[in-house]
Amino acid sequence: MNAKQLFSHTLRQAVEKRYGTKRITSSQFANAYNLITNAPITQETARKWMTGKGLPRYERLFELIHWLKIDPSDLFKITKDFYQTKHDVLSQKRGSSLNLEEIKELSRDIGRNINE
Repeated sequence: MNAKQLFSHTLRQAVEKRYGTKRITSSQFANAYNLITNAPITQETARKWMTGKGLPRYERLFELIHWLKIDPSDLFKITKDFYQTKHDVLSQKRGSSLNLEEIKELSRDIGRNINE
């Protein structure tokens, strides 16, 4: 299970615990999340989080932790491991340092995953 899938699994478990149901749509999730935040998300963002196709930015993690009563260490470890693994893979290509293109690739990948 990769980091995105692990995050999704943790998120779905927290939603089930909070609401007592496994059946929540991305639209319902987005609507509920948007009631507790000043930075609303789209249904598409909720879908990505719930299906393991995206990770939230760190500030959104704080809101999820508070709202769904998730153990912070669980979520931060998942996201930290994801980005550290990406960095390690790119670093191993050329030894211990990254060249400019690899830094750009890592930045694009992080941007795609945290811009939800």
